[in-house]
Amino acid sequence: MSLIVLSIPLFFVLMGAEWVAGRLRGRRVFRGPDVFANLSLGAAQTVFGAVAGGLLAGTYVALYSVRLFEIPATSAWAWVALFLGTDFCYYWFHRVSHRTHLGWMGHAPHHQSEDFNLSVALRQGPVQPLFSRAFYLPLALVGFPPAMFATAVALNTLYQFWVHTELIDRLGPLEWVFVTPSHHRVHHACNGRYLDKNHGAMLIVWDRLFGTFEPEREPVTYGTVAPVRTFNPLRAAWRPFREAWSLMRRTPRLWDKLRFWFMPPEWMPPGVTDPHVPVEPGRARYEVSPSRRVVFYLAVVGVLTLGVTVLFLFKGGALSGPWKLAFAAWFLASLGGLGGVLEGRPWARWVEAVRLMLLPLAVAAI
Repeated sequence: MSLIVLSIPLFFVLMGAEWVAGRLRGRRVFRGPDVFANLSLGAAQTVFGAVAGGLLAGTYVALYSVRLFEIPATSAWAWVALFLGTDFCYYWFHRVSHRTHLGWMGHAPHHQSEDFNLSVALRQGPVQPLFSRAFYLPLALVGFPPAMFATAVALNTLYQFWVHTELIDRLGPLEWVFVTPSHHRVHHACNGRYLDKNHGAMLIVWDRLFGTFEPEREPVTYGTVAPVRTFNPLRAAWRPFREAWSLMRRTPRLWDKLRFWFMPPEWMPPGVTDPHVPVEPGRARYEVSPSRRVVFYLAVVGVLTLGVTVLFLFKGGALSGPWKLAFAAWFLASLGGLGGVLEGRPWARWVEAVRLMLLPLAVAAI
């Protein structure tokens, strides 16, 4: 995680470069409200990782204690094997997260943006690590040391940042082996032939081997099949859970309620009607038109909130569990409050008033 946190300045530099490149080509790469939601959800997952880091790492360490082999971190071949193993495990996590309700609830926020730019790479499901980390546990049992594993996962994650762009075209022979922006545009599409394709992180060979590869052939419509229609990060993160719970409650038979979580997101239990509406190319994107005053507030207070959050990520490791949970609650209020201000919700001003009063306490605790 430290490698990813340390890369935050680089992320913003590259996003700035993408914005400049887009302007030079006469293209509007970013929309402010969408960028706000993307960055907020990315920060939410990082905060969750900081709060639940002991739980996420503890299971790996426990399995490593009964490892089958002693793998030295100084071996170049061990690093090659680990990078391949990490990418292979990620492929299966990613594929399962698209093909089960249980996995899709945590992963769906990453696909909700109707744009495709580098800020979308930072948009993540806050609680997704609870699901994804389980797929890496075989690496602990094999014998890859925790610090070695953490480095490989961080580098695997960092690679995925640059493929979230429309400004890089196809890359020739590299397309046969590595995941490229063209491949990942297909993955983020919600129209027709592109659904649930190209799950690889670094290597596209897994998709070619297991039958989930699809080249970019037609215009892409981004987002989820059922558009989320909100820039409030808290509502966006909760939406997949609310929809899944609603469907499960409407399911008549107990057996269908149990297997519901392991069925594909498009699966409808017997006795439940929820018509699937095909996505048409060029579907209109969700928009809001905040006033200049709201934009100014979000720019100032949003940057302040982001700064406090980064401070927590760097120094919050020394905090006790209750203080970490308290900061997480304050951060969740920030997501809901700022998102509510952006969308003109009357209750948002009261949420913001309370959390801003608590801001000095949050800083003092860190």
